[in-house]
Amino acid sequence: MALSEIEKHYNKHPEDLRLLRRHGQVEYEVTMHHLHRFLEPGMQLLDIGAGTGRYASALMAEGYHVKAVELVRRNIQVFLEREPDADIMQGDARDMPFIPSASADLTLLLGPLYHLTGQEDKLKALCEARRVTRPGGLIFVAYLMNEYSILSYCFDEERIGKLMDKGFVDKDFHIQAQAGELYDYVRLEDIDRLDRLAGLERVTIFSPDGAADYMRTRLNRMSEETFALFIEYQKRISERPDLIGAGSHVVDVLRVPVTRKPLPR
Repeated sequence: MALSEIEKHYNKHPEDLRLLRRHGQVEYEVTMHHLHRFLEPGMQLLDIGAGTGRYASALMAEGYHVKAVELVRRNIQVFLEREPDADIMQGDARDMPFIPSASADLTLLLGPLYHLTGQEDKLKALCEARRVTRPGGLIFVAYLMNEYSILSYCFDEERIGKLMDKGFVDKDFHIQAQAGELYDYVRLEDIDRLDRLAGLERVTIFSPDGAADYMRTRLNRMSEETFALFIEYQKRISERPDLIGAGSHVVDVLRVPVTRKPLPR
């Protein structure tokens, strides 16, 4: 995906606004809930694909040092307007020679894999995140899930037949992203395969939003009290195996092996 195309997308659909809407708030609050399970004082954090700094800013406010990497110039500008002293660099998640190896205790990769089409580029980003994270450290990796897109954009918009005829959706109803497309969608077995290839060990996997994206209109109608309970509900069920793959996002929490294993070439 050319940089210009990603920039056009985020100029039109600002990421800072998405996470402020109610369905985005669910995703943010549940992700922060799980982050706080693993954070320890003094940790060095790395946020790859930091966007406009929604997570990085919150973690900086808690006293953590966060180094951020972001591809889109507009996002960097918005981030620096909010946090003028932020430690942020422009870069591609697949190749970050400016980040020293084993320099982060915990690494966030909460957006880049949405836009990397196919296994090869996703694996490059995972291996680079592994390189810059210390042995024993953690990586939080976010994905877009296949079933949400199939139901919401293919069936709901009456496009499924045409997309299957064109080969964009296969006979197993798995989206086949084409070169140059903005988003790629996965299933849990795709994530499992990437973890094995990258030599990373799963600690947990959770759905940060569950049914929230399906319920956008209903969420907006909820009272503050009911919406707060919905967020608490999603925190409690986010790791249920029977529900993980049904939401629009999944976050895979991985540990870098302490014993050195060769990085895939």
